Amino acid sequence: MKYAILDTESTHLDTEFGHLWEAALIIRDTDFPDMGDLEFWWQVRPDLTTADPKALQINKYYDRSLVSHLPVGVGVQLMCGTEFADAAEGTVMENVTADKMALQLARHLDGATIVANNPRHDRDFLRAFLHANGQAFTASHRMEDIRATLTGYVYGRLSAYDGKVDEAFAAEVAPYVHDWLDGATNVLAWEIVGVTQDPATKHTALGDARCVRDVRDAITQGVRR
Repeated sequence: MKYAILDTESTHLDTEFGHLWEAALIIRDTDFPDMGDLEFWWQVRPDLTTADPKALQINKYYDRSLVSHLPVGVGVQLMCGTEFADAAEGTVMENVTADKMALQLARHLDGATIVANNPRHDRDFLRAFLHANGQAFTASHRMEDIRATLTGYVYGRLSAYDGKVDEAFAAEVAPYVHDWLDGATNVLAWEIVGVTQDPATKHTALGDARCVRDVRDAITQGVRR
């Protein structure tokens, strides 16, 4: 089983008007556990003609984009981590065209199960980007929605503890569990399983992909597969 734990940032919520401008993948292949997680991170200059200004503000396009000065369709691959390089994370590794980026994405996604916070959104923008640049989208039609997984986990723990939320969850999150399930709060979703995301990494493709990975790992820790 190959998993593509991922996140994308786009210029609009609707693929009819928006375009992908940032993508990050964490590839995990259970057939090759010794390889560990492989991280990939790209940015590409999008067409902003029909962009939603609010979307650009939320994902901090003009603060974070390293390609905003480049022609449409020109991009970069960015450094993930610093274990094997002296350069800081986020440093440009190489310049890429949209065609080359699409080919790399297509190969990594081939046969993979997508795991994401909003997998339908990510799938739709990835598929549109690949098709626009001459590639096919061949990831599995089955996807994992990390919020749905977390919801099932929360209900499972409540059931195991006869609905006693104070026994099922840590004291700092227990008072908010029912509010989260009812949709009254979104703040403590990941903290329910002990994952805290650095606010500086929110709405960044790599930061959000890592958060999804950490939440999934926290839920499945100790589960035999």
